[in-house]
Amino acid sequence: MYIIKIYRRHFIAEKLRELHGGLTKTLDACVVAAHMYEREALTQKELERMQSLRDRPVEAAETLLDIIVTKLDAVYSCFLDVLKRTEQDYIYQALVERGYQGR
Repeated sequence: MYIIKIYRRHFIAEKLRELHGGLTKTLDACVVAAHMYEREALTQKELERMQSLRDRPVEAAETLLDIIVTKLDAVYSCFLDVLKRTEQDYIYQALVERGYQGR
């Protein structure tokens, strides 16, 4: 089970790294972070950090992606769900196309 979790985390990190350039330019990270916080996938400290980057959207996206990579699989699944619900489904599609869709 431990090896499966490591593989999932590695796969998620690789997929996010592969799409990094496009994600950092198009992801509305502050909106996504707020929804993830409401679902308890991010801490208040993480949300505040994201909000402090509101005027720097590329840095905000990079920060959110870094947070997601370090979290559990359920956080990635939440991220995907929030993307669909916040009309950023084009990013969702890019992430799940031939890729891991979370649990």
